[in-house]
Amino acid sequence: MGRQPLDKERELDPKVRSEYLAQLMPHFIEHGMSVHSMDSIVQHLQISKATFYRHFRSRDELFEIFIDHLVDKILSSRFFLHNKALPYEERYLLTFAAILHEIGGIGFLLLADLRTNLPHLWEKIRATYAVYEEELHAFFQEGIDSGYVHKVNPSILAHMIILFFRELMRPEYLQSLNMTLAEAFMATFRIQVRSIVSKPDFSFEAMEERMRTMFPELESLFKRL
Repeated sequence: MGRQPLDKERELDPKVRSEYLAQLMPHFIEHGMSVHSMDSIVQHLQISKATFYRHFRSRDELFEIFIDHLVDKILSSRFFLHNKALPYEERYLLTFAAILHEIGGIGFLLLADLRTNLPHLWEKIRATYAVYEEELHAFFQEGIDSGYVHKVNPSILAHMIILFFRELMRPEYLQSLNMTLAEAFMATFRIQVRSIVSKPDFSFEAMEERMRTMFPELESLFKRL
């Protein structure tokens, strides 16, 4: 193995790193991460090991940065939850449509590989649950205070939703339902809204179309997952 460069010799160019991550993402999604040696990574990137080590200390650091990138994408979905310019129920739908979009983009094989073979990285994905649970609590409390949501315990409600999303990330659970990821998501959204919204004044069909308009890539998820 070639000599790893000293920190002063490294080129921490975010643009170059991002380009490498973008090249590796479909490869990781298709095959998982743990199976890839340093040789296979540099071969896929078509660079030398010396070039690789100018940008990353090791394969492990590459994996860490890659997962941090995925976590940032998942957490970016909170934009919709906090956007009070949108109707309340639309904020809720689009938040989880965005999460669905990101999870669908990551792929179940990669998620399963992380959970089984790279548990320390899987924990970073799992940590997003706690962030969303706290923010959902505040979101539901806002709905209760405004009279839009029934007076229920917002902590329990937020926790129930996070538990369900954890199940959605397990392919075997979807297989037991005989549903696609998108179908299970929309069925859950309908149940939740009918249960917690005191006076719904919207069409589920219109909301689903809104989701498809915002995230056209989800159309393929509705068909193939």
